[in-house]
Amino acid sequence: MDKDKTEEIKSRLEEALKNSTCLKHPVAAVIYDMCGDYVESGWNGPPDFMKHDNCLRKGYPSGKGMEFCPGSHAEARAISKVAEYNEGIKGGTIYLSSWFPCVWCANSIRDAGIKRLVTPDEIYDDVEKKILVKNLRNQTYNFEMAEKLIVGAGIEIIIDKSIKPAYHKNP
Repeated sequence: MDKDKTEEIKSRLEEALKNSTCLKHPVAAVIYDMCGDYVESGWNGPPDFMKHDNCLRKGYPSGKGMEFCPGSHAEARAISKVAEYNEGIKGGTIYLSSWFPCVWCANSIRDAGIKRLVTPDEIYDDVEKKILVKNLRNQTYNFEMAEKLIVGAGIEIIIDKSIKPAYHKNP
């Protein structure tokens, strides 16, 4: 990927992160179509009409207490916004600001026909054996199943540290 495209993606991820209202772990996603043109962005957090100044999952570890969270994940929000405006993303690429999609977002990504997933974070301790890094294992988000869904659907996983946004919502 050329430097200008990397900077564009990084900038769009940073802008989307600014919209995140998640108090625990802000995440952003941007989608590009199969021609490499920007389509849509998403961020995690509850809908705009809900006041969100106190995390309802406060005190829960990552992936726990999800039933108390009214928010959408960044990937699902981006895909839903595309569907709302009826824009095509089949064969496109989704770029994440961090982590890896949960099992629910992996299903949305697969169902939308997206063919490439790019994250700035290492996801494997062992690429050959497909062993995920420790912080992605044994979570309620079921990253293990998500990885199987993504790989099984033939979606290419790309690690590209250059897209990591500099913007951080929470210090």
